[in-house]
Amino acid sequence: MNITEKAMLVNLSISQWTARRFDRKATDRVIEDYSAGPDSGRFNKLLVDLAAVKRYQKAANEARVFHYENSLPWGDDDSRILPALNYLPYTKKMRELRSSFEAAVDEFVSEYPDLINRAQRDLNGLFSPGDYPEVGSLRSKFSFSVSVSPVPDSGDFRVSLSADEVEQIKADIEARVKDSVSEAMRDAWNRLFQAVKHMVDKLNNPDSIFRDSLVGNIADLCDVLPRLNLTGDSDLEKMIYEAKMLLASLDPEILRKYDLERKAAADKAENVLSKMSAYMGD
Repeated sequence: MNITEKAMLVNLSISQWTARRFDRKATDRVIEDYSAGPDSGRFNKLLVDLAAVKRYQKAANEARVFHYENSLPWGDDDSRILPALNYLPYTKKMRELRSSFEAAVDEFVSEYPDLINRAQRDLNGLFSPGDYPEVGSLRSKFSFSVSVSPVPDSGDFRVSLSADEVEQIKADIEARVKDSVSEAMRDAWNRLFQAVKHMVDKLNNPDSIFRDSLVGNIADLCDVLPRLNLTGDSDLEKMIYEAKMLLASLDPEILRKYDLERKAAADKAENVLSKMSAYMGD
């Protein structure tokens, strides 16, 4: 399989104003009042109402979670590998998430002057006008971008070097790509394995309390993992199918109420987990 024809690399970059500022005077005052060491702590002010900040932070976090759930790890940087099968669902949802983030930022920027006025009252002696960026420059503190790039291809390496050096570099590129693909597929397998293991642990403990997400998380994985099956691994396909048929349709409320149903579901989950362990060599 030529991975360069089956997938691409994606990088999500989100920046946002932290709305926090280190206060040296307040830090020194606290250290003095408690006779503490000079490096025993730092006082960081929250510059505006936390609820206003949380709105855009929540939108950013939702985008990051979706990005990680719908891509696989790649190399040592922030790049993730995105199979072509998942490109359209990924980009469609990411556009929605970007719109949500930008709407939250717009709302925050429009409220910013009032937030400063409230902060002046709430912070009292801790308030300092110099802590706040000008309204005109505030928006530059925020950004949201998704960049797409090709998977490295040794065949595209055309630097003028000796033939032996070029071949060595090409071999290194191919080895890194192979290792990264293997790591990405391990991540795909491990996501399902951990979700099923969590179900086994919860259902086998009669005193455990669990949420509907115990089943919902497996259902979500059975939806996205087929699009993340980078190498077309038929064994992974089989385990996704079994998890979907046996576990993803379980009713959490019934599992909480009826011991026999809970035990039967635990047995099914253990069976799936055992098969996965054999495939994974664990």
